[in-house]
Amino acid sequence: MINNKKQENMATRPPVVVVLGHIDHGKTSLLMAIREFNILEKEAGGITQHVGAYEIEHDSHKITFIDTPGHEAFSAIRSRGSKIADIAILVIDACEGIKKQTKEAITHIKNAEGLSLIVALNKIDKPGANPEMVKQQLGREDIWVESIGGKIPCVEISAKTGQGINDLLDLILLVAEMEELKADISVNATGAIIESYLDHQRGPTATILIEQGILKQGDYIGTNTSVGKVKNLEDFLGKEIKEAKPSQPGIIVGFESVPVVGEKFFVYNSYDEAKQNVKKKEKREVVEMSPDQKCLNLIIKGDAYGSLEAIEEILKTLPQDKVCLRIIKSEVGDIADQDIKMAKSSEAVVLAFRVKKDKIAEITAENNKTRIYDFELIYDLTQKVRELMERKLTKEKERTDLGKMEVVAIFRTEKNRQIVGGNVTEGEIQKGALLEIFRDNEKIGNGKIVELQANKKDFDVVKKGKECGILYQGSERIKEGDELVAYKEEYVKEEL
Repeated sequence: MINNKKQENMATRPPVVVVLGHIDHGKTSLLMAIREFNILEKEAGGITQHVGAYEIEHDSHKITFIDTPGHEAFSAIRSRGSKIADIAILVIDACEGIKKQTKEAITHIKNAEGLSLIVALNKIDKPGANPEMVKQQLGREDIWVESIGGKIPCVEISAKTGQGINDLLDLILLVAEMEELKADISVNATGAIIESYLDHQRGPTATILIEQGILKQGDYIGTNTSVGKVKNLEDFLGKEIKEAKPSQPGIIVGFESVPVVGEKFFVYNSYDEAKQNVKKKEKREVVEMSPDQKCLNLIIKGDAYGSLEAIEEILKTLPQDKVCLRIIKSEVGDIADQDIKMAKSSEAVVLAFRVKKDKIAEITAENNKTRIYDFELIYDLTQKVRELMERKLTKEKERTDLGKMEVVAIFRTEKNRQIVGGNVTEGEIQKGALLEIFRDNEKIGNGKIVELQANKKDFDVVKKGKECGILYQGSERIKEGDELVAYKEEYVKEEL
């Protein structure tokens, strides 16, 4: 028998949509096109910052779009137990077809239980568009669209001209109607953290998406890593609201610390009850590297935790067999003086993603000759890291000649080692310096000065005109009359 009371508490909710695909195939353009022409309450002035989600109205029905930096971020959110989306739009360039990132997005979509799929063939307005070719490629990935006998809806669009956008929105509403999306509005509100950041004026701020229940101002709210009370509740445009319903994105001010993107949140009856569920934050994973492997140290500052997480996930995919990446610090907020000092001490690269740098940090960076790289796009950041990794492999050594020594005596000879004495004829001889051995003006070998003595005492440096003895290490045998040229080599410091 159906529980009538339970049925009364179930309300139809708008669909939640995520847009995935290759980086250059028009995901952002599509989201912007939809947002510009369909956003609710246009008089509010539009979205002034990246909040991670927005709401539109089409044919008198609302649709919520998750504006994540990419499928890596979507996957990270989903991995923490948040269903987060009902429908995925797979955007593919109708001219280029399926790329590596398209295949990765398909894998994420298939792994997301209960996620419906719509294929959007973008850039259909271009002369080279070939939708039939793309459909055949999709078939090879076991994605069969309706026009070739499958069940996956497919629409041809142009984010640039607006062609097919209304058809796409109609499809979203049709799929949502077939799914019969509902939520229980009688329970304490639950949902997911879509985006989070530290607002310098308001404190920890989070964009949330309601899954069940109705969130109200004054509710006690908690995740695994943070707790608080909803002091301010706004819609995605920043307009104050009293409550947020299922599938509705909202902005919360009131967390004691910035919650982690992807976490589920729950409403509790009291602050103490919410506090009991907070867990300690996980420690950063330590990167293991072989002794001969080079390492690129990174300090990443971003505008939001969602951005940082997406950046870190993408960086993990870069090949690190020759140069490993080690994230020294990853933090939300503007570049500060201590970031530059840390970069100097750890020889790290500073990556700034959609953040500014304070005046003191700029002065410190200039004085320390520390380079700060600014980015607006994750793709550009990733390309720069690739470039810096390659530079690590190709950086050149700089040689400095120190002095010359004429060998007058051989005191002891062992395997790969000799103790020899002589006169410093030019410059100086240093302990630890490298050696070139010349005989009759011809170079015959190389080695290293392991120990340096004068008058039977240890020295670090012996200058021109003095006698000295050295413990030489090398495969070539030194003879009386040989000339030894001492030098040192240092890697040219990279412009970081």
